[in-house]
Amino acid sequence: MEFDNAVFARRTVREFKPDPVPPGSIRRVLTAGLQAPCNAHLKSWHFLLLRDKEKRARAVIQGLRARDIKDPAEIERFLAPFADDELKSVYRRSLPLQLTMMLESPELLVVCYQVKPLADCRRLFDLNPLASVWMCIENIMLALAAEGLYGCTYTPYEAGGLKEFLGIPEGYEIAAVIPFGFPKQEPKEQIPEKLDERLSIDRWGNSEPF
Repeated sequence: MEFDNAVFARRTVREFKPDPVPPGSIRRVLTAGLQAPCNAHLKSWHFLLLRDKEKRARAVIQGLRARDIKDPAEIERFLAPFADDELKSVYRRSLPLQLTMMLESPELLVVCYQVKPLADCRRLFDLNPLASVWMCIENIMLALAAEGLYGCTYTPYEAGGLKEFLGIPEGYEIAAVIPFGFPKQEPKEQIPEKLDERLSIDRWGNSEPF
């Protein structure tokens, strides 16, 4: 797939067909992730594929403590602290599927990175490992689209239980949990973002023609 096609084909998908993902596709996707830029060329990343369904279920239910929230009143209580309407809209779609998507996706990927404890980070520079692992994740999401696959990035609220369950060593954190596979339904068309509303020239707010 041409690069532009992969970029514009990428979608967030939380419901999947049961069809298995070809091993070759998985290897190409993860290899693409390893090509991402990184801080100091360290690429201190590690991938875990949770393939045993029984172990996966225990990992996400007992370790990650993920759950579906389907009761509308409970969803609204969860959303009460948030002010952004778009964020609320996203959560209304995602909260009922947060556990289901991990249990039912053909593949579940855990992306880890090496970093000093977040509590010790005092400067933006200290977050370079986090920034670079997300460039790795972006490559993964685009590579999925190039393979006709889709997924969803889930950032754990609290990853300690999942790290312990999976035996992730000290010094590593979980950046994202990514369920992926072939979409259950054809993803909806995205409304293109308007670049000119987000672009300034030389000074914030200067929107001269470009």
